[in-house]
Amino acid sequence: MITDGSIILMVGLIIFLAHFFVVLFEKTRIPDVFFLLVLGVILGPVLKVVSPQDFGKIGHVFTTITVVVILFEAGLYLSYRSLKGAFRETLFITLLSFVVTAALLSTAYFELSKTSLVSHSSLTLSLFVGTLLASTAPTIVIPILSQLKISDSTRVILTLESALGEAISIVIALGILTSAHLNKMSVGQILGKLFSSFLLAVVVGWIGGYFWSLVLNKIRQLQNSSFTTFSFLFVLYGIAEFLGYSGPVAALMFGITMGNIQLFKIPWVSKKIQMDPVSLSQNEKLFFSEIVFLVKTFFFVYIGLSIVNFHLSSIEVVLVLILVILMARFLTIRFLGRKLKLNPESAALMSFMIPRGTAAAALAAVPLQLGIPGGGLVQEVLYLTIILSIFFTSFFVYFEEKEGFSGFVKRCILGYPGSGTEKSEINHKHSEVK
Repeated sequence: MITDGSIILMVGLIIFLAHFFVVLFEKTRIPDVFFLLVLGVILGPVLKVVSPQDFGKIGHVFTTITVVVILFEAGLYLSYRSLKGAFRETLFITLLSFVVTAALLSTAYFELSKTSLVSHSSLTLSLFVGTLLASTAPTIVIPILSQLKISDSTRVILTLESALGEAISIVIALGILTSAHLNKMSVGQILGKLFSSFLLAVVVGWIGGYFWSLVLNKIRQLQNSSFTTFSFLFVLYGIAEFLGYSGPVAALMFGITMGNIQLFKIPWVSKKIQMDPVSLSQNEKLFFSEIVFLVKTFFFVYIGLSIVNFHLSSIEVVLVLILVILMARFLTIRFLGRKLKLNPESAALMSFMIPRGTAAAALAAVPLQLGIPGGGLVQEVLYLTIILSIFFTSFFVYFEEKEGFSGFVKRCILGYPGSGTEKSEINHKHSEVK
């Protein structure tokens, strides 16, 4: 029987182990994400100490909170110079990767529906699965990037790609299901919703960030005010979602604005209200980093707990889908890598950054809730794809640092000419670091 004492003990041990996994990364070069997932699998499916059902609706809320705080912190450390320099590359990679991956995944899932592995799958469900799995997950990509010594441009591209790509996946996937439910597919409405969701979310995030920078000095004078910035972040996310905009994009823009507030300063506003915009102090940033570390830790353990009652046929389907995801990623980076003048090391890392996450987790149950035939299998496939894609990404990051493997990828898969003496950007002592 699980007691309150044993739960508190387990929480304490998980936090200690999370710190140990960070240290272990320095020795093994395997991201701590992998070990946290394994810990979740042990506590859930193996020992059956706890299950996702024990969290009830809190589990979904916790997933949303994780997305919000991780994107906000990531935005704080994205400098305007890096954003400006990497915007073109980010846009091309995000859009082409999404289109190619969604097309290949939708085709693959639809073809699998003609076999015994997938039953009751329509074109609508295939498109839903394809678009939902066509983007990387910021909740996994950003924590992994934080442990790697990579250039600012690579960090910015992968961070923005994950945030924007996941928002695109959610809007288009929901648009597909809504259109199918109404028996009317409107590409124009979906694209209009997508554009307005992004643009207006950016506006909401910028306005929120500028306002908060003006009142932050006043807020600091209050007692116990350390969590007020997070509280305002959640309010801002809620406002964006309530208005039908992208909450994650608003959270990211809020962080970017707070991290680059001097560039957004409006002299006549400061003069009129006699308040200058201020950024977060170093102590506040360190405090937020600790909070993000705790949230990230329990999020990945929670994901590991979600591996329950999967059928062998579902695993076969997911392995095919992950292979398709990898192929689409290789094609995208091979086509754009040299056109955008990406260095081989960055291109190799980008080609293996394939984790899926919160978009798929948030919408996996929607087809089943709508009573669409095959909805149960879709949910199972999406959850399992999240887990296995994170495992594969962790191993790829580990092997990408091996010169022989990295050289093979750069020369034979991505088409870069190699001298055989290249060093990975992650290990190069002269790399530009965060």
